[in-house]
Amino acid sequence: MLVKFKASVLYVIILMLVLFQDQVVFSNDVYAQENNIKTTDGFNVDLVNINEGKYELVGNVLKFKAVCKGEDIIYKWSIYRDSNEIYTKEYSEENLFEYPTTETGAYKVGLAVKNKYGEILRKESEEIKVVYSKEDIQKENAQAFVNGQNFSSKTDYFIWVDTEKNLVYVFKGKTNNWILEKTMVCTDGKVSTPTVKGSFSINGRAPWLTSYNKKVKAKYKVRFYENYYFHSILYDSKGKNIVDSRLGKSISHGCIRLSVENAKWIYDNISDGTGVYIN
Repeated sequence: MLVKFKASVLYVIILMLVLFQDQVVFSNDVYAQENNIKTTDGFNVDLVNINEGKYELVGNVLKFKAVCKGEDIIYKWSIYRDSNEIYTKEYSEENLFEYPTTETGAYKVGLAVKNKYGEILRKESEEIKVVYSKEDIQKENAQAFVNGQNFSSKTDYFIWVDTEKNLVYVFKGKTNNWILEKTMVCTDGKVSTPTVKGSFSINGRAPWLTSYNKKVKAKYKVRFYENYYFHSILYDSKGKNIVDSRLGKSISHGCIRLSVENAKWIYDNISDGTGVYIN
């Protein structure tokens, strides 16, 4: 009798271990897949950001869709802001989810999907930053770009010139931690005399630049490469009257033109050795 009892207990223990192992494998399978979660029977789910962007303005509605394969599926949705759960919609048949944002922060959408067998898959969206203005979005994008390129500078400033957008971004900080301080509209070189592209550094300055033909001048020239400068919009040969104030264009002989105010700011604040990247 005792032998039979021990054998029964051993059988139960072995059975429990097998079931537990299956559950562990299932759990690992659920959480190991970042983009497409699958189980052995074909039960899987994709989480789609309908708006597609990584940034949203306050007041915009976050919109997500669950694309799921399985039988008798139900969905549970959650919203996280700055890693804190702020809203949960309990299980229902709704595979579409919308959430109106009212505050800034880093948002994520959590999804739990259950099929008729009680299996549960979980998925979390990529982070979406909710900000107050388009300027904030521009700032986040610019910082993400320069901090992803390992740009360095011998000073605590760094300048990125985006000739496609005719914008000059001035950052302060250090490598991989540049914070956007100023954005300036600029004019770069025309097709026949393009602005040089690549990585450079500030090396020299003077109060005035005079054109080769002596017909125009510009204030506050700051050199970033050979005869390429940041400088103001154009004045007449005597430096008295502005003759060309156009910005946001590609019409220069290769230099980067700025408003008088912005050219003076660079002249006064950006020291030699400051890194410059132009694309």
